[in-house]
Amino acid sequence: MKYCKTCHVHYNTPIDHCILCNGELESESTETLSYKFTEMQKKPASRLFIRIFYFLNIVSVIVSLYLDYADGLPLEWSLIVSITNLYAIAMFMTLTVPTIWTSKLTKSIILTVLSIILIGLSIRDYAWAIDIVLPFAVLSNILIITILILANKKKWFDYFSSLIVITIIGLIPGLLNLFRVTTLQWPSLICFAYSAFTLFGIFILPSKSSREEFKRRFHI
Repeated sequence: MKYCKTCHVHYNTPIDHCILCNGELESESTETLSYKFTEMQKKPASRLFIRIFYFLNIVSVIVSLYLDYADGLPLEWSLIVSITNLYAIAMFMTLTVPTIWTSKLTKSIILTVLSIILIGLSIRDYAWAIDIVLPFAVLSNILIITILILANKKKWFDYFSSLIVITIIGLIPGLLNLFRVTTLQWPSLICFAYSAFTLFGIFILPSKSSREEFKRRFHI
């Protein structure tokens, strides 16, 4: 029987990875062969604090937008507050969902970069976010995941989906540069070239078994 430490699910099947979180299953010695989930437990009291957290952030968004609108001011300060509150909610939801840490890292970087760009747009000064923050954040994430894959090739599939998502996002700075949206060109060009090179390597370099695993996971 196999067991997922993250989801606490037992499997009596030939699969090697959890169908819920995609984590690698561990073997456990037991005489009973069955497929079962852990018993349903009562939700902890912390759920109440989570709901309060969501509620306070939503109230903050509504109040800040109303204050700017009631005073006849441009929606600038209120937009910054709203973006920050929504970012806090999205980040909390990302970090509390049970999944591998590389997936959480990728989602966190994407959310952070997106919120920074939105704040730049709200204050009408977004060049620094698109020219510097976006390409270097994507580059650093691709580099971290690539190092993890090279250092632990047996678990490459744990990081594979995150690497594909972030490399596709890494092509965006190059497109922004093509349409003259960016003012500083070299970070966008480096990010685009590195992402394209990594994406090319993903589909060309893996072995036959790796390609089969890729097709199985993405239902191709």
